[in-house]
Amino acid sequence: MILCWFISNSCEALIGAGCVRYLIDRPVRFDRLGNVGIFIFFAAFLGPFLSSFVDAAFVAINHFGGDSYWQVWRIRFTSNILAALTLVPLIVTWVGDGIAWLWKIRQARFLEAAFLLGALLSVNTIVFYKLGPSADSALLCLPVPFLIWAAVRFGSRGASGAICTLTFLAIWSAGHGYGPFSTRSAEENALSIQMFLIVMSVPLLLLAAVIEERGKGAMTLREREDRISLAAESANLAFWSINFERKESWMSDKGRAIFNFGPDEALSRELFLSRVHPEDRNAVDEAIEQARASSQTFEFEYRLLRPDGETRWLISRGRYVRDDRGGIRELIGVAIDITEQVEADLQLRLQREEMARMSRVSSMGELTASLAHELNQPLTAIASNAAAGRRLLAQGPPDAKIFEELLADVATDARRAGDIIHGIHHFVRKSEGRRCPVNLNEIVQEVLRLLHSDLLGRATPVETQLAPNLPSVDANPVHLQQVLLNLVMNSLEAMQSTPIGKRRIVISTTCEDSSSVLVTVRDYGSGLPKEDLDKVFNHFYSTKPNGMGMGLTIVRSIVEAHGGKLNAENSDEGARFFFRLPVKPKSETPEVI
Repeated sequence: MILCWFISNSCEALIGAGCVRYLIDRPVRFDRLGNVGIFIFFAAFLGPFLSSFVDAAFVAINHFGGDSYWQVWRIRFTSNILAALTLVPLIVTWVGDGIAWLWKIRQARFLEAAFLLGALLSVNTIVFYKLGPSADSALLCLPVPFLIWAAVRFGSRGASGAICTLTFLAIWSAGHGYGPFSTRSAEENALSIQMFLIVMSVPLLLLAAVIEERGKGAMTLREREDRISLAAESANLAFWSINFERKESWMSDKGRAIFNFGPDEALSRELFLSRVHPEDRNAVDEAIEQARASSQTFEFEYRLLRPDGETRWLISRGRYVRDDRGGIRELIGVAIDITEQVEADLQLRLQREEMARMSRVSSMGELTASLAHELNQPLTAIASNAAAGRRLLAQGPPDAKIFEELLADVATDARRAGDIIHGIHHFVRKSEGRRCPVNLNEIVQEVLRLLHSDLLGRATPVETQLAPNLPSVDANPVHLQQVLLNLVMNSLEAMQSTPIGKRRIVISTTCEDSSSVLVTVRDYGSGLPKEDLDKVFNHFYSTKPNGMGMGLTIVRSIVEAHGGKLNAENSDEGARFFFRLPVKPKSETPEVI
């Protein structure tokens, strides 16, 4: 019979353990409601339910005892359930993780556990030992507060320990003829005490699992919030939420520091807008209102004007959360302080503009001789006309008509010299970066005027193929002059070894689909390196012996800053550089500069 009981108990253990290990992630713990529910159903009820049939069959086959098959099945079923509910949780919770956790408990927790154990022993002793069989059955509920205390304060370990304590005292008292479970026959007393302990154990284990799961969830949430707060502080992020149903608001400490809100100051849309810069306030308010009406996520960049007068740049993103009825329940959002990035971008833009200006000054230095020759012509003409006028005066009263023609020639030559000087000054001065409608045909002609003498000195004719009625582009004219001047100068440098008879530069402008303007500069020189055409746009790459390799890099950055793109390719003879710029929409009002 002992062998039969071993077989039936093994079947029960295999059924319960197999289901638990299959359905619960390892390691098996009783700190989740789902895990405890699986254990109770499969290991504590299903396993005993099925194995009790085998138990009863073995008893009947061996003619062991005088009970019937179903009496044996009922006795084995309830006793196995109670054993599973009391012993298995105790072993899993107290032994599964070893004893290292005991040394991590604070002294106050030890004292609380000792007090709880003493109170539980005292109450159980009174209920199951001191009270007689005739005592009110409601007194059986006296241990319940202490059982709940153990589950709430000590989780699954406390609950399993309290259940074992309760079970031991109840069975010991009934076995010795004490307490409320000693008034009937042994079989009825056993059934009563088993049902009592099962009914007490199941909800207590579930309660302990729920409390422990919520506690660990709250701890995980706090840790996650701490990590998010640390990341937010490192990235200058501000989180906020406004619950309209509960009329509650929250903002991270970093957010209150950025917006200069008080620690207990309630958030509202009006308070937020009061911090937005007056010039951005209407646009931000409209974006929020549009997101509120459409339930879409809003995102905008704006300036923040703090009460201390400091201005900061922020990007905010958020959305309105609606309830099941479609009403607005909550507003959640995040803001990032990008002031440092904006200031860095501004410094970078100023440095690029200064680098571009120095490049223009360097280009003017290379054209000094040509510009001097260009200025020498009108100045020589002025000097000659002045000498002729002096001779006329020396001969007596001059002819008024002849003298007027001389003065007109002097004025014309002076204007011509002034235009040359003005163009040089306008080209090399610091640009404020303002844009206006620009006709690229005029830019081409202006650059060719600046390079007139240099082109003559290098015996290089320039052919222009300018499209009529070319639409304007929104650009900085000085920057575009620099782009074209650099490309033409590179073409001249590329044709130094080209025979004079074959030197030629072709500059063309065309309009593409009324959306962009294409400018092309082609030379008949040595061409570009075939292995990597884009290499010529790299920093510090130059085909000139004394070149710095920054010219084309600056040119490309200028074109891209205007929303265009600069490319290069080899032609049958020489190279071809071309860039596209978007056409200025006709609806835009020209900027006055």
